[in-house]
Amino acid sequence: MELFRQAFTIMTLGMGLVFAFLAVVIFCVQGAARLARGLESAEESEEINPEALAAIAVALHAETAAASRKE
Repeated sequence: MELFRQAFTIMTLGMGLVFAFLAVVIFCVQGAARLARGLESAEESEEINPEALAAIAVALHAETAAASRKE
C-alpha cells in the first residue's frame, strides 16, 4: 500500500510541475504577442517620408556602383 501512495505522490508532483510549466509558457507567449502587437501598431503610425526614401535609394545605388568599380 505504501508503494501506491509513493507512486501517487510522484505522479501528482510530476503532473503539477508539467501544468505549472505549461502555464508559464502560455503566459510568456501571450506577453510576447501583446508586445509584438504594440510594436506593430507603433510602426504603422509612422509615416514614410518619400524624399528621405529617395535619398537613401540614391546613396545605396551610388555606394553599390562605387564598390563594383573597385573590384
